[in-house]
Amino acid sequence: MKKLLGPMLYARNQPSGDTWSFFVNLYLGDSDPARPPPLRLRFQRLDGTDLTEAVPAPPLCVADFSALKGQAAGVLWRWEVTLAREDSPTRVTYRFEPGEGCPTLSQVDFAAPGNPVKPWSGEDVRTVVVPAKGALPRAAFFSCNGASDAKTWGSVMRMKRPFGCWADMLAQHEETREGGFELLLGGGDQVYADSLLDHEPLVEFRKRELEQKLDRDFGPPPGFHEQMLARYVELYCERWSGSVGIAPMLARVPGVFTWDDHDIFDGWGSHEALQSCEWFESIYSAAAQAFEAFQLGGLKTEEKKPARRKPCDAHYLQTLRFTGAECDVDLVALDLRSGRTYRRQVNGKMAHQVMSPEQWDALDAWRQEHAKDAGAKPRHVIVLSSIPLVHLRFGPSVETVGGDTEMHDDMLDQWESVVHRGERIRLMVDLLQLAKMSCCAVTVVSGDVHVGARGLIRSRNPEHIPAGLAEAAIEQVTSSGIVHPPPNMLQFMGMRLLAEESVDDLPSYMQTEMLPVGKSRYLRERNWLSLRVEPARSKVARPKLWLRWEAEHTSLSMQVVVEPPPLSSPLDATRS
Repeated sequence: MKKLLGPMLYARNQPSGDTWSFFVNLYLGDSDPARPPPLRLRFQRLDGTDLTEAVPAPPLCVADFSALKGQAAGVLWRWEVTLAREDSPTRVTYRFEPGEGCPTLSQVDFAAPGNPVKPWSGEDVRTVVVPAKGALPRAAFFSCNGASDAKTWGSVMRMKRPFGCWADMLAQHEETREGGFELLLGGGDQVYADSLLDHEPLVEFRKRELEQKLDRDFGPPPGFHEQMLARYVELYCERWSGSVGIAPMLARVPGVFTWDDHDIFDGWGSHEALQSCEWFESIYSAAAQAFEAFQLGGLKTEEKKPARRKPCDAHYLQTLRFTGAECDVDLVALDLRSGRTYRRQVNGKMAHQVMSPEQWDALDAWRQEHAKDAGAKPRHVIVLSSIPLVHLRFGPSVETVGGDTEMHDDMLDQWESVVHRGERIRLMVDLLQLAKMSCCAVTVVSGDVHVGARGLIRSRNPEHIPAGLAEAAIEQVTSSGIVHPPPNMLQFMGMRLLAEESVDDLPSYMQTEMLPVGKSRYLRERNWLSLRVEPARSKVARPKLWLRWEAEHTSLSMQVVVEPPPLSSPLDATRS
């Protein structure tokens, strides 16, 4: 038995402010899925005393990849952890040690020279921050953890600090003055899988004409799906391990992750007709299973063995609630990839889709449920949208010119694309109505675009305006990327020349606009976000959400501050 990846922490719903719970996952090679590994997860306070109540149950197998060929074969194990909260934030450490009373291996066996199963050294002890009673978690958000091609990756590796932003985040976490992070949010492109397309037999497939690619008789060779799944698993083991980059934070802070195209391959969902190709379906299925296992924390199939996934068969919308004494925070992570496709209608026109009908139904059901608690206490809703709702707009003429170039999928990939205009408006209206009916503040956090940016959605429609406010507004904060370098000045000037940046007037009395980040409209350097809810300092104040860009080189003094609306009952919201 050997460790292939981990440990990795995953966030859970927090219905109570008295405990803090999460999962700890390990991906182990040479492991029997029917027999839990002889490892004991041990939690301690900083003074060395044990927290014996932290891990009451043995680990569960949540993904069985033991049948894969090659070094990727293994089993993903999950430990459930629950820690009591105290009056102030506390730091605890954990480590894996040989399980006591193991029927097959003794303590001596674990310590034997050359045995791959042995207690990990003190350097592997991780520091986890447990929030105080009734407190809300301080969070860090990131996106674009890699590079899409070998040339760009090479330029990253030649940097003085290739993972400088991750090192800065880790330093903030370990520094006690601000308290560290209790939640890690991934906004998409947590891995870059584009290099997998450069392996046989995909190289030969990519040379073929479109008509042959779509021919179901020209399908992938036997075992292609399993081969791709092994490659995706190997990619996670490579990119998410080590002592620098993302790995130290995965081991210290419970995470919530949504995905974007590079977690599958560049432009997935915007290649139109190719989405129905059997080759692409196999690639998607492999990427989806690896995403479930390592980003969601376990396969969604009951038997925990690999099973085919098809686009639009399921969605990965996630909703989590964090309950606080004065304020609640709800997290909604949209899935903008599993249902993204286009369909040719009977009259020959194409209808593009970002979110599947099933995800829209699930989101509507959650909004209705969320509104039932309106007026009970102040609330914030943070929406993770891997693609910004508000950003540079490439108009119909630019998209038409780009239709026959490599830019085509990049044009279709954006919420601002003309083909997504109706669905984008629907989402904005839904979020504005959510803010009013639930009497909450809605903030959109996004990534993807390799720059930091700030957008604003406004509405003068009475159906959107909460009681006691003059207008409805939703802030959008974009942070990208934490590893991927920003476009150079010439590239970015070219994009801005081709795009619209002015205020955009939309139906239903809505407007969108871009606002400055510091002295400039865009933050053109690597960055990530820190988020915290600050308690109200008086009886008339309301708990505010503070969002701050943490840039690689520039110290930004500005922050985005979001305040929930005055409390009102659902009946008041309906009448206003």
